[in-house]
Amino acid sequence: PRNASVPEEVHTIDTNLTSLLQPQTVTHPVPAATTSSDENSHQNSAQRRITHLANTLVVVVTPPSAMSSAAAAAASPVWRAAVLTAIKKNQNHMPYAKYFQLATVKRDGRPANRTVVYRGFLGESADITVVTDLRSGKVEEIAHNPEGEFAWYFPGSRDQFRIAGRLKVITHDSAEMQKERQQAWGKMSPNGRAQFAWPVPGFPRLDEEDNGNDDEEGGDNAAGGTFQVDPALISDSAAVLDNFCLVVMAVDEVDHLSLKSNRRYRHVRNVKRKREAEAEAEETKRQL
Repeated sequence: PRNASVPEEVHTIDTNLTSLLQPQTVTHPVPAATTSSDENSHQNSAQRRITHLANTLVVVVTPPSAMSSAAAAAASPVWRAAVLTAIKKNQNHMPYAKYFQLATVKRDGRPANRTVVYRGFLGESADITVVTDLRSGKVEEIAHNPEGEFAWYFPGSRDQFRIAGRLKVITHDSAEMQKERQQAWGKMSPNGRAQFAWPVPGFPRLDEEDNGNDDEEGGDNAAGGTFQVDPALISDSAAVLDNFCLVVMAVDEVDHLSLKSNRRYRHVRNVKRKREAEAEAEETKRQL
């Protein structure tokens, strides 16, 4: 049986999330035991379970992204600071900490997953950016279904972030974010830019014959292992190639697992709940 002295929000926290409009941490303190001498063992067991929940569960709700940029910067989500802290703790001795996995949905409903490179938050917002080639499969997948999720693990600090939201691809002819797209191109290394000048992925190569001039590590040299790219195509940081795309995720939900502290944090943006309710209502209409 439920102990009457325990706050009801412990049992209804998930259903009450949409009523929280300001960024805040929802904790669940449990008052000191006030049980009588005749309280049975079942009540004691329930109290212990609730105490454990209170000590391990933290839910943070952030407001919709409709705020002004100044307000968004002032109300920066807690999880954003946690990600930046994890990056700082790991980047010096673990350069691969900038890599994480992006999962999207194929047209047939099957998952598609790949490793991408973190390109930073979009300004002072909580939107996360990566880049991609217009010719890659993920562009079509996002156009069909913009929902995606990042899975990001930091070995040094033992933090895992699962970051879900809606993806938007900024192409060369998009009506918005061209400045941000150009800035992302400008931050790319020459080798990184060169990949966007390669032939269409999946097409057969024209130089399959071994030229007998492998590099020191046993792989092919520039002529055989990678493609020759005109330096003029990649030397100008302002001349963005047409197939270079910026991908922006508007984050709806973050699941942060800290293995060092043995705590789990779940961050939810109210707009996600609203979209889910609208989708359910639309599905109901179709069924009627």
